[in-house]
Amino acid sequence: MPMKKWSNKRGDGYVFPCVMILVLCMVLSVFIFFYSTASWIRITKENTKTVMDSYIIKNSIEIYNSIKQGNDYTEALDANVYIDDLCDFCTLVNKGNYLYAYDSKGKVQYQMTKPYFTFQVDNTLKIRVHYTLYVPIWFNGKAVGAASIPVTIDSAFSEKF
Repeated sequence: MPMKKWSNKRGDGYVFPCVMILVLCMVLSVFIFFYSTASWIRITKENTKTVMDSYIIKNSIEIYNSIKQGNDYTEALDANVYIDDLCDFCTLVNKGNYLYAYDSKGKVQYQMTKPYFTFQVDNTLKIRVHYTLYVPIWFNGKAVGAASIPVTIDSAFSEKF
């Protein structure tokens, strides 16, 4: 008696295409997540840089006098003023050690640690801002984790003669 091959039941031919469609949808959702995360990183970097440059311009006279005297100006720059300006410019909510961005439905789009300054002086004042951006990973309407992205932005002020 010959061995029977797979029986040709109704619907057997649709299993493989359905599995492939599911795999394709999963891969597509990963690409969309990475693209949206890259977009949030770019937007926060641009906004942070804009606020930082504005902050430096507002304090330019004090910074310039400090550079002329050879100081690094670390004591006088107030990070809280910068954070308040950043919250106003980007419509972020300041809660505890994090700044939150919400969408129109009240869902967290991303959160970031409060930015902190580091200073370097070589005939110029270089201000470096560090923060970590957390973009939530959503599944079935619930946040199951967050992608953590460290971000560093530089801005410099120097004498021009």
